[in-house]
Amino acid sequence: MKKIIIILAGVMSLASCSIKREIKKDTKAHDPEISAPTFGMVIKPIAADLKVESVKQSVTYTADLKLPLSELKNNAMELFLTTHKCDYIVDPIFSRVSTIENSQLTEIKITISGFPATYTKFYQLDSLPKSVLQYTALPVKRVEYTNSIVSEIKGKSFGMEFFAGVQPMFFGAQVDYAKNIDGMHYYASFEQYADPGTISFDYIVGTPKGEVKDKTFDQSTFSIGVFKEKTFSPRFKIRGFGGLNYSSITFIGKETGSNTQLKTSFTGASSFGLRVGSAADYQLFGGISLVGRVYANLDLSNSIDQDGINTAEVSNITFKDDRLLNISLGLRFNF
Repeated sequence: MKKIIIILAGVMSLASCSIKREIKKDTKAHDPEISAPTFGMVIKPIAADLKVESVKQSVTYTADLKLPLSELKNNAMELFLTTHKCDYIVDPIFSRVSTIENSQLTEIKITISGFPATYTKFYQLDSLPKSVLQYTALPVKRVEYTNSIVSEIKGKSFGMEFFAGVQPMFFGAQVDYAKNIDGMHYYASFEQYADPGTISFDYIVGTPKGEVKDKTFDQSTFSIGVFKEKTFSPRFKIRGFGGLNYSSITFIGKETGSNTQLKTSFTGASSFGLRVGSAADYQLFGGISLVGRVYANLDLSNSIDQDGINTAEVSNITFKDDRLLNISLGLRFNF
């Protein structure tokens, strides 16, 4: 029993010796605010002579993304002062470059350029020179500012869209992929239509000739192609797309024609052509966007599916519907 107690005591003593080490560095320099009046004291003004270099210098600071954004400019200034061994920056100009990869901020670089200056002599004055008073009275005040922001977008892009439309009524889904967000996107799309319209055609088997008029149908479409995006603001972009389109049409009820001796029935149709269109994308939040789409399916080749002993010769295939122009609204998810 004593051995067990000794062992437990040893384990507890080892556990209590574990160390968690955290190092945090804070730097604050060149703070012009002096709150001496709050202590009931008045300090004589201090003037300094500066030796300003005639050649403008610059440094680039790669930010630690774990730091608050408000601290990044101060860190860039500290890097400038230590790199060029100076006390002050005359006419500083800041430039920030942000890099976004796969919708994530991965790097921030701040370049600061200016004239390095060092203090050479200090004076404690009873009164300020007239020139200093005149300068401080000027209405124009120069402030620090960020003069440019450049966003460089890299990385692959994968997106999914779900949408629905009316006249005709349909719903659909799309997936797309791009090796580079700014590059060409490759997509595959599927739509299911409910009663999009009617079809009419003529047919002939041997001598008898007949026609099918205003046959109703359901339709499924498959499309593959490419699209390119153009960004107008951080939240809004438009895209234009084009590709190949295939429509599979199923007649609502078989159509046997006016002559039942033909021993031929028509079950549906197929259509092959092109798809062209555009879309407007507005980012709601994160990787979710509201997308409005408008596109047209341009039929190049139509055929009628048949089922029976004989095969009819079909001609004059005509769609009477709103299949040409399709308008929809939906959601997009970017990954």
